Amino acid sequence: MGVRPFYCRRATAATVLTVILTWAAPASALVSIFDKPLPRSSFVTKSLLVVGSTIQPSPAAAFASGASTSTTSAASLRRNDGINTDKTTIVYQPLSVTVSGVKVPVAAWHPPLKDSTTTSTMQPLNSYKHRISVQKIGKKLAGWNFIPSFANRNFDLLPGAQNSNLRVVTSIQQQQLPSSPVVILSHGYLGSRFDLYPLAETLASEGFLVLSPEYPESLADSFDAEIIDKNSGDIQTIIDRDMITNQLLSTLSQTWQVTPTSFGIVGHSLGCGTAERSGDDSWIRVCLAGFPSSRGNGSKCLFVGSTNDGAVSVNRELSVLSDNNYVNLDEDRIRSMIAEGQQFPPKSSLVFAGANAPNHISFLSEATNDAMVDFLSPLLPVARGLKIPVLDFDKYQLSRDSRAFGDVLTPLVVGYLKQTMKV
Repeated sequence: MGVRPFYCRRATAATVLTVILTWAAPASALVSIFDKPLPRSSFVTKSLLVVGSTIQPSPAAAFASGASTSTTSAASLRRNDGINTDKTTIVYQPLSVTVSGVKVPVAAWHPPLKDSTTTSTMQPLNSYKHRISVQKIGKKLAGWNFIPSFANRNFDLLPGAQNSNLRVVTSIQQQQLPSSPVVILSHGYLGSRFDLYPLAETLASEGFLVLSPEYPESLADSFDAEIIDKNSGDIQTIIDRDMITNQLLSTLSQTWQVTPTSFGIVGHSLGCGTAERSGDDSWIRVCLAGFPSSRGNGSKCLFVGSTNDGAVSVNRELSVLSDNNYVNLDEDRIRSMIAEGQQFPPKSSLVFAGANAPNHISFLSEATNDAMVDFLSPLLPVARGLKIPVLDFDKYQLSRDSRAFGDVLTPLVVGYLKQTMKV
């Protein structure tokens, strides 16, 4: 027999995908005994202290709240970093901005206005509405345009899932946004506006206005980035990340009448590039599992990475850190600086190392990661067999470490932004 034509192989792949995805609900039933997460007590890693070209492991740090070390329990981090432990009300608003006539979703979290009584009339938020488009994933990772729309799934993400001290409320009508420090969250390739929502909730409880736009590469596939000319059928405009960020900033000041007291931006993976390009040197940047900022002129950036990241080259990260004079800190040093109000070096970094160090998507919320992995777990062996990149979802399928890592990462990032943005 000769080699089957491409269209036959494509049809076979489509049939396999369709059958698997049809059986994908409920997603929880797909997780076999081999997919169970590692015990949280086994999630122990080391951070790297990088001095020039020499990498020295710092003392081990246990991420699990049940692990017995004197420096790294999540409770002590929250206490040392001054993060509130009382029940705090924050407001969530599903907003949008219009770019080239297209509505682009923007998730917003913020504290209630000081003189506002509207929170008493608001309703508790039951869930964030999260969507996974298998069509978008297939198109972006494999160039497939034939996956049916019924393969897509909707998920409900629980607010306050990582912080039981928060009460999240919402309203049908849009509420006035506060003029406060503004932090933009920039998700990565095939991410979503909810990827970092536990961080967003905690930042809002500390007085920040947090805005998380949906970028064109989002797996939610909530808008078409290609604007087609109705007459010619040609592509007229392609909406990109910079267009969305610029429109968000314009809408923030002109339409929503917000006067930010300072700006910060947190990027994950591809979102680090967005963080690099957005704003001026007064903006505070946090780059997670991507590439560090190389801006000069006294701009400030905190970079957090991992040697266990299978999607980003650690050697390239370390090269950028060295070339841009980053001061590499360990967890203990960062915590003490936050607690004592010491000024961070303009360029600071923290790199985790070890077999159980976080992977590329450990930086994201547990809820969005679990939805993705549980739903697509039957496809991971197929993807590996076809040599399609899976962005460390196969690693996360085993580790399930987002919550444990988030208990360390969130206080560090919040403490850094509070200090550098003078909140």
